[in-house]
Amino acid sequence: MRPILEHIPHSQEQSFYAGSYCGQGFTFPWHYHPEWELTYIISGTGTAYTGNAIRHFGGGELALMGPNLPHCWKSNVGSEDSVSSVFFQWSADLLGDHWMEKSEFGAIRALLMNSESGLLFTGEQVESMGQQMTKLVDAPPFERLMVFVALLEKLTRLQSTPLSHGGIQYQDSTASKRIENILNYVASHYQTKIDAEQMAQLTSMTPVSFSKYFKRVFKKTFTSYLNEYRISQACGLLVRTDESVEEIADRCGYQNMAFFHRQFKTIMGQTPLKYRQQFQAAQA
Repeated sequence: MRPILEHIPHSQEQSFYAGSYCGQGFTFPWHYHPEWELTYIISGTGTAYTGNAIRHFGGGELALMGPNLPHCWKSNVGSEDSVSSVFFQWSADLLGDHWMEKSEFGAIRALLMNSESGLLFTGEQVESMGQQMTKLVDAPPFERLMVFVALLEKLTRLQSTPLSHGGIQYQDSTASKRIENILNYVASHYQTKIDAEQMAQLTSMTPVSFSKYFKRVFKKTFTSYLNEYRISQACGLLVRTDESVEEIADRCGYQNMAFFHRQFKTIMGQTPLKYRQQFQAAQA
């Protein structure tokens, strides 16, 4: 997937863009733009790509993307569930020139500067803030701006975790195409064995050169990336199917259950069964 530059609709009559989406699946391409973006997923599940990171997402997710950070949310292949989201996009001149340098906006400035790799917010206030965002889409312009600024200040007091650990750098069209081929190949073949030899052939490199190239661009090894992708798919199956953990592991390319459990706990911080139980408890 090669990220495309998205042009955010601007108008002299509004300080930022507020929009919503509702449809049969999230299908937006992997993209980036010079504006910040705050997105709340109202409903839907799938795989989220942010910079060099991959994760499973679900309804109730609130994420802040920094400028020019490649990102997208993709629904699970074959899913017929309806999805919806609300999002705000704004540039550095939201309140005029140099507004973030004022002392009143110190906390907001720190938040926005720390969103370079994306931030995922957690806590009891996330849902209520998502509801606020939904209402703001159709609010009068002045009220929308004032409430939005207050919302940004509230975000500074929420717990958050970085979404990625380095962006993917595109230096020329050849590099962009190479990265696009890598990501597409993993998405299509993650259920089977993928080794450095296959990837080297795909990218017209030697296995050693490919490994070095991938680590330089993605800031992680190819093996780590592949495991993150597989575990993100496993998370999706755990929350939307009744399949056993063993069946899910096999579907995601893991024949060794001990290795699957070890990778899942390393990446997700808990066991597959605990992950499923927590999701089911949240839906009860």
